[in-house]
Amino acid sequence: MSERTRQSLGLGVILALVLALVLVGALAAGCGSGTSSSSSTGASTTVAGSSSTTVGNGSKLAKLTLVAPPGPMAIPMAYLAANNKLAAVADKTEVVVWENPQQLQAMVAGKQGDFVTMPSNNSAIFYNKGVSIKLLDITVWNITYLVSSDADAKSFSDIKGQSIAVPFQGSVPDLMFQFIAKKEGLDPLKDFSVRYASDPTQASQLLLSGQVQNAVLSEPMATAALLQSQNAKTKLYRALSFDKGWQLATGGANLSPIAGTVATANMLDKPAVIAEFLKQYQAAVDWMLANPVDAGKLIETQFPQLGLKAAPMTASLKNITWKFTAAADARSDVDTFLGQLAMLSPEVIGGKVPDTGFYYRP
Repeated sequence: MSERTRQSLGLGVILALVLALVLVGALAAGCGSGTSSSSSTGASTTVAGSSSTTVGNGSKLAKLTLVAPPGPMAIPMAYLAANNKLAAVADKTEVVVWENPQQLQAMVAGKQGDFVTMPSNNSAIFYNKGVSIKLLDITVWNITYLVSSDADAKSFSDIKGQSIAVPFQGSVPDLMFQFIAKKEGLDPLKDFSVRYASDPTQASQLLLSGQVQNAVLSEPMATAALLQSQNAKTKLYRALSFDKGWQLATGGANLSPIAGTVATANMLDKPAVIAEFLKQYQAAVDWMLANPVDAGKLIETQFPQLGLKAAPMTASLKNITWKFTAAADARSDVDTFLGQLAMLSPEVIGGKVPDTGFYYRP
């Protein structure tokens, strides 16, 4: 990746690529029900609210802490804080961005956050390790693509025999690649020349330099690679979105629930707060989709310390499949998705598909 591209994306975006779907080992080890040796030092922004409303039969909360990964998935949380949308239930709304697995673990297991955006498999890991959380919704249904130098490629079958870079062996994108390829009648390790990269940046570099013909890339790296290829000898193309590949692999019956929000133990006895959060969070997602340019500007201005730039954020969020869906309504897709991942690698979901208690019901 060129220095210009790195600067335009921002270091926080690179962290998002690394962390969004890959926290298996770090989270599986040492997730207790309430203890952690790590502290959170993520970037944050706080907005004050009025103090005239009550929550249920009690006073309004002094503060709500919203936790999100750096990158496009932080935009709805940033919108809530920047526009004081939770003033009905809290005097202050703080957004904290987690930047490494230890911070995320500390915030969730250590009850330092109230509502947290994270990948669905990581939610399952926490729950299966005894952390008191509830899945509230699934909002991100795809973030990963097969990016190819072959303009005609539309499936893994179309690139059979070719080289492909895959970041993080055993990660969710890797397991999805294996699952979709197998459903196409392919052997992922025999029908391709697979090169596992140490991170998404390396996978992108291998593709842009022509060392491999294809790569599995998640947003915003997929968009960045495509933009950079416009000035390279070899132009790149979005060959397959993994949500469409997943649907085809499951006979069109199931979607791929990638990420959503959870309520931590702090909120589980506060149904009125959860209800208000869900109402406002859904509205924030709707606003983001209707105003992608303003959404990109918001994440740049609200989190200047992350170095996230508006233009690449806007371009990237347009290539993520967003749809707010309550957890109870998404359960069938979540159970199937996690179950299929577990067949390839049980540790990626903490050993088993979560039971009914994992899903929040009002």
